[in-house]
Amino acid sequence: MKKIGQLKKWPLVVLVALLFGVGVATTSVMANTQYMTVKADTVNVRLGPGLAYSIMGQVKSGNELSIIGAKNSWYQVRLAGNKIGWVASWLVDQSEAATSQAKVATVNQPVNVREYASQNAKQLGSLNAGDSVKVVYQEGAWTQIAYNTTAAWITSSSVQLTGQTTNLAQPAQTALATEKSAPALKVTTNTMTNLRNAAGINAPSVEKLDKGTELTVSKQQDDWYAVTAPDGKNGYVASWTVSAPNDGQTQKAATKLSEATIVLDPGHGGSDTGAIANDGTDYEKTYTLKTANLVANALRAAGANVIMTRTTDTFVDLAPRPNTANNAHADAFISFHFDSSPSKNSASGITTYYYDSKKDLALAKSVNSAFSGLPLENRGVAFGNFEVLRDNKQPAILNEMGYINNDKDFRQIKDPSYQSKIATDIVNGLNAYFKAGNHQ
Repeated sequence: MKKIGQLKKWPLVVLVALLFGVGVATTSVMANTQYMTVKADTVNVRLGPGLAYSIMGQVKSGNELSIIGAKNSWYQVRLAGNKIGWVASWLVDQSEAATSQAKVATVNQPVNVREYASQNAKQLGSLNAGDSVKVVYQEGAWTQIAYNTTAAWITSSSVQLTGQTTNLAQPAQTALATEKSAPALKVTTNTMTNLRNAAGINAPSVEKLDKGTELTVSKQQDDWYAVTAPDGKNGYVASWTVSAPNDGQTQKAATKLSEATIVLDPGHGGSDTGAIANDGTDYEKTYTLKTANLVANALRAAGANVIMTRTTDTFVDLAPRPNTANNAHADAFISFHFDSSPSKNSASGITTYYYDSKKDLALAKSVNSAFSGLPLENRGVAFGNFEVLRDNKQPAILNEMGYINNDKDFRQIKDPSYQSKIATDIVNGLNAYFKAGNHQ
């Protein structure tokens, strides 16, 4: 995706917050640090870097958030309980966040109104030449406007500022849900395990942990847990050497996503390139990893425990992939792939595969049904005799999210906004799956 230029700091940028029930909010970034202190009464935290993403929670004035990333004028922050979310970076300048005025502009040509700043984003409506709009702010080629009680995007070339300003009505504020402290994550070693001083199999061992040792997890780094042992020593253990929550017959299955352990499987990797795009230089392995990483971020932001079968461009054989889910007693396993047809540009669309109708079908239907608004045809669910499904004892599905050797599909596959939409839809699908009580 084209990198968006520096955000124009208008006094009206806070109106985005007003439109979305944040209230008159600001945050300030401490100079030369990686922390942000909330100055507003409340600030919305979203599942991804954009207003199109669902609100995962709110933070109150005085909370200090660590900044772990930035994308498209949004900060990725770490919340209590090791959850990850996103806050708008344009709420950082306190002096410019004290007005509720918008700039008036006139539409100079017919233009589609989009859910977020991408031509591939869902169309919310359209405007005609001569229509008047209230501009919230602009980012390079895209302008955000107040639209039907929400905020939406149109191309900057389609509007002309009039020099006038107008007021935006502040929406009625809804009562904040009472925050509940998440219990500390506990895992138990399922074999004699090394407690290491860093996340990696080559890191020095702090001590040996006996099988059955209960550990308190403070955070997860790729496939490693940062833990505290019963004797107070801190270190890292490999996720495949411990049993995560909801993993035994004596524990109840997850009833919501925040209780669940989800294994994500980016297909192929390393010497196994997977299918190849028509340009001959783009590989399936690249986009399965990019998509799975976005899904992982969204799931962690929703409170789920996420384990990846690979986090870099490395080769992983087929057998270890389902074994990762089996060893973790995962609540769901999702494998990511992009299809390929015998002839270029001869097939299109997305498909969700399952193997065991009793174990997998409900998961396949819930996730596939959540793929709403994607620009590619949804071909539904189908039986698939794949090893990562066949050898999986946990509920497992495989998503083919488009045909990489179809030029139309590939334009979507490589678009970060398409990958982000997949992430949002999968979170929604898993929420529906657990809410329906399908996981036993």
